[in-house]
Amino acid sequence: MLQITVTPTMDRLLLELVPTRPNTPTPGPWTREEQDAHWATLCETVGTPGAARPARPVQQTAA
Repeated sequence: MLQITVTPTMDRLLLELVPTRPNTPTPGPWTREEQDAHWATLCETVGTPGAARPARPVQQTAA
């Protein structure tokens, strides 16, 4: 059986490599108004002002 000794240095490195949740919460999903504003800005940027937004896929809920 392989036995690994974790040194303080290795412990610090592992803490840096293992992703954790941030201490501050991230903002929730965008509001519809924020999505519309983002789409309008995107369309202006790529030279297609007023382009229709694609249909949103139906979101499935966990059972």
